Amino acid sequence: MHYRFSELPMYDGGYLIIAVAFVFTLVAVFLLLWIENKISMKHQEKDRNDTYECGEKTIGDAKGPIHIQYYFVALMFTVFDVAVVLLIPWAFSAKYIFNAYLIAFTFIGIMLVGLLYAIEKGYMEWR
Repeated sequence: MHYRFSELPMYDGGYLIIAVAFVFTLVAVFLLLWIENKISMKHQEKDRNDTYECGEKTIGDAKGPIHIQYYFVALMFTVFDVAVVLLIPWAFSAKYIFNAYLIAFTFIGIMLVGLLYAIEKGYMEWR
């Protein structure tokens, strides 16, 4: 028998199905963690905690400081990448929204002000 979504008979069990799913999920998670704990290797090899260098022996400490410019470039890439992702749906729906161009240009303006601020403060200079 086929029902439309608005004609489906409602289940009277309240939140029973949610509680059963929650308990099932907890049991599955703890069961998988227990199985993983039983089959995992417990011994530590000599080179296990060393940094992997394509089969070569490591020289020195690989956990040295990293320049903040790397993080800043990654952050700027992420911010502008998200901005592009937000502008793509706007491009498809611009004809349906009354103030779409005003909203988009305001958004792009805010992004450019942020970029100009970063350039002015010298964050974009590679030292």
